Amino acid sequence: MASQLPVVLSPALPSELLSYIVTRHVYPTTLIICCSREEFIEALGHDVQQQFTHPRGDSPDQVDEPNRGPREHPQHLLLSAPLYQVAIARHIRMIFVPTVSHLRGLFSVFSLDDSKVPPPPVDRFPSGDGEWQSRPLPPLLVYGFLDMHRDTSEWSAQGLGTTAAGLVEAAKRSGFQAVIVDQPTIGVADVEMDSGQELEVMLAEEVPLLSGGVRRMAPDTDEGGWTGRTVEVRRVLGRWFHFEGREWNMQKKGNAD
Repeated sequence: MASQLPVVLSPALPSELLSYIVTRHVYPTTLIICCSREEFIEALGHDVQQQFTHPRGDSPDQVDEPNRGPREHPQHLLLSAPLYQVAIARHIRMIFVPTVSHLRGLFSVFSLDDSKVPPPPVDRFPSGDGEWQSRPLPPLLVYGFLDMHRDTSEWSAQGLGTTAAGLVEAAKRSGFQAVIVDQPTIGVADVEMDSGQELEVMLAEEVPLLSGGVRRMAPDTDEGGWTGRTVEVRRVLGRWFHFEGREWNMQKKGNAD
């Protein structure tokens, strides 16, 4: 997340996101979770357990091979974090918001001054060509941005745009980089896809232009479409954000190196 521009990253499981943030922390990273603390902890625990039994990216043949004993997987990064990462985690601010209204309200009053840990002096460090450059902006990261709007009256280009604009404004005002990350779409997490493909699936989802749209069910199916004009999530968020595929599974990545 070295770029200073607002960015939408590939979908990530809770454990993948936390592992990545802890290993690449920039003070004062702020993580806004779009659900209650209890719901997030439950999802995180279930996610970590699933990673032991069915790691993301394993094919069905790898998961269930005949004449083979139980597969051994390395301990999850979150459970084997060194002391310096535990110390860093104490400086990551986490905020839990239950509704879109709460999220927008938070953006309207968000300030770096709210952090209980005093900010260190601005670090400067040499780049490869000998020049000095400023430390990258800390992320103001919203996890579950799309999912919080989905199945509400704010699931629309109008609703998403209003919240996205609030996020970008809050980040700019406080000296952060606006970042959006969502969980993988149901079913996608079990399909072998790279980060770019998962991002494309998420951005291709259609939303109605105006808030309060009505979903029209198709005959003989459980799926339906929205009445009136629709637009892809990509076009809505693309007004403020650029899109970046991100390999979150650091354990898998490290084993491949």
